Amino acid sequence: MGKLGTFAVLIAVASALLGERIFRFRKRTLAFRELVQNHLPNCVTLKNLERGSEDITILGNGLAFISTGLNYPGVPASGLPGKIYALDLQDPRLKPMELRMPLNFDLESFNPHGISAYTDPADDTVYLFVVNHPQHGSQVELFKLMEDELFLVHLKTIKHELLHSVNDVVAVGAESFYATNDHYFSNLMLKNLEMLLLQPWTNVVYYSPEEVKVVSEGYYFANGINISPDTRHLYVMDLFGHDVHVLERKEDNSLSPVKSLALGSLCDNIEVDPETGDLWLGCHPNGAKLFIYDPKDPPGSEVIRIQNIHSDQPVVTQVYADDGHVIQGSSVAAVYGEKLLIGSARAPPVARLCNCTGGTFLTSVMATGTKVRLAAAVAALAAVLGGSFLRLNELSLASREMPVKHLNCHYLKNIDYGAEDIAVLPDGRAFLSTGLHYPGMPSFSDDPGKMYVLDLLHPKPTPEELQIEGDLDLSSFNPHGISVFTDEADDSVYLFVVNHPHHDSQVEIFRYIEEQTLVHLKTITHPLLHSVNDIVAVGAEHFYATNDRYFQNFLLQFLVVILGVPLTDVVYYSPQEVRVAADGIQGANGINLSPDKRYIYVSDILDHEIDVFERQKGERLVFVKSVAVGSLCDNVEVDHRTGDVWLGCHPNGAKLSNYNPEDPPGSEVIKIKDILSDGPVVSLEYADNGHELMGSTVAAPYEGKLLIGTIFHKALYCVLRSFVSSASRSLAVFKT
Repeated sequence: MGKLGTFAVLIAVASALLGERIFRFRKRTLAFRELVQNHLPNCVTLKNLERGSEDITILGNGLAFISTGLNYPGVPASGLPGKIYALDLQDPRLKPMELRMPLNFDLESFNPHGISAYTDPADDTVYLFVVNHPQHGSQVELFKLMEDELFLVHLKTIKHELLHSVNDVVAVGAESFYATNDHYFSNLMLKNLEMLLLQPWTNVVYYSPEEVKVVSEGYYFANGINISPDTRHLYVMDLFGHDVHVLERKEDNSLSPVKSLALGSLCDNIEVDPETGDLWLGCHPNGAKLFIYDPKDPPGSEVIRIQNIHSDQPVVTQVYADDGHVIQGSSVAAVYGEKLLIGSARAPPVARLCNCTGGTFLTSVMATGTKVRLAAAVAALAAVLGGSFLRLNELSLASREMPVKHLNCHYLKNIDYGAEDIAVLPDGRAFLSTGLHYPGMPSFSDDPGKMYVLDLLHPKPTPEELQIEGDLDLSSFNPHGISVFTDEADDSVYLFVVNHPHHDSQVEIFRYIEEQTLVHLKTITHPLLHSVNDIVAVGAEHFYATNDRYFQNFLLQFLVVILGVPLTDVVYYSPQEVRVAADGIQGANGINLSPDKRYIYVSDILDHEIDVFERQKGERLVFVKSVAVGSLCDNVEVDHRTGDVWLGCHPNGAKLSNYNPEDPPGSEVIKIKDILSDGPVVSLEYADNGHELMGSTVAAPYEGKLLIGTIFHKALYCVLRSFVSSASRSLAVFKT
């Protein structure tokens, strides 16, 4: 035949073999499958989890743990470090909170995958096991939960040659677990070849400090793993085998196969209902779309439920299906009561964690007949709307009547159409934004907004209008939140102003010069700065900003509010990067900085609380705690001397949005002392029923003086009684 003929034959054989392997791989990934939509009635997207939610596990008390930010070979990812979130499913706000971790743990390379929780029956200590792939390695991190502090204490990192490609883990003790290896090889190139060959080489490993051993093998792609409520059986998902395996635990922790159940989908993680023993699976209906991503034809999602898996006739039900336009690449489905969480392995912009909640979602799955489903849907809609409007009344404190608690105050001259925000420099100069036109709020002037400055060291401080120079359209100037920054290098003063020309959203940066003039330097716009409310400057061109709504459309945003979906966020801006720094906030409003610049305070106006975040490396914000204030508090100001937090609040939000001059919206000023301590003190400093001051938005203290601004009314200059009393006592001692 000759060398050339032999070579040609070898090429032909190799091509045929490769073609057969590719065709077989496409069959295994269900590449030819098309999905029929099967949605649930009450699903909403939870925020805070833009980098995916690959695995979820839920404690008996309703506390869910969520792993986010997985960077997995072959699946698009953000490339940023991962995080662990907690979500209290008994809290109607459903706000995922980032769990803080110790500084000595390598957060920069944290790449969490499967997770499992174990509660020690001896002392109720909760241990969290997290599969971690730093630099695409394979190890298991063991944490202890400090629930009151939302903090994870890192106990140890577990590595072993048998734990070479861990996908998921199920804890069976404080230091013992079962884990799945989803590949035989550790080398990335060999892993890809292994997937193409589709050989049953993956396994399940048992780990304890005393022994590590392979306890089950022969899987094409061992993926999710979990345990029955009585701990007698393990369930292992074979992703490419399209089936779930039931194994019995032996006394020596080995596993004996019982049965396997075909599912017809590439199912990922397994969660088990502790009450019923039902298995819930997040699945990929078409794996080829997951690995070869096309935004025009995205990977879909599927949730499968298995009832009575140990019986001779288990029931397999498709509970949810989506073609990728709501949620892409579902990897987990976890239930708690009537709530269903559906997580996604994919990273932004398509990652989702969907919450399907309400007393009818399981009924919808099991009901048969059009009339039954229609009746259930109508009843569900009525219940949701009724409950939502009741909740709206609660959020707005519509039934609240305001007591009167006045200070020694007088109106500021020249301020007739609001002073929505105020920022005070340490030298006593105060800047005021006036004339805000805000959707849904009263406005008594059609004129453009203005900026004022006043000197609080003057015995009779009077606001003076600031002249604005530079390329800025003053005819559409509509100032909202403001912040001031002093450059320590040359004492230059920069003023940051949120501006809504034609109801758009942008940030203006000015430089303040002594002749009562602002020089406009630049206008900042960005898709992430889509509905900015307030701002706090942390550099000459750097700031954090709150978005107070998710949708620009009024009806859509109203629907979000009454449904109680926490979609607002905090964005960090610098010329080098713009990103969401914190989200999952019900109604992000005012924002400010602690005097030592370590903490950020955000007013969640709809949750009636102040959220405290810690600034960390890379301008990351880590949630620390919330302080309830019992009012709809707007802007946040901080006393530069004491660190006390001062809030301008709306005691009855319904009166603000439904303005009636005969029953006007009141005003309230709240102070929080020692906010970072275990026992912060919340006190009412000023209150009015609207006959002196309507719609207070900000309270700015300075050396015993207090400025109270409003959204559309006047502004007050007050002298604080506590300061007067303190000054009088000091004078008496001095005279003695």
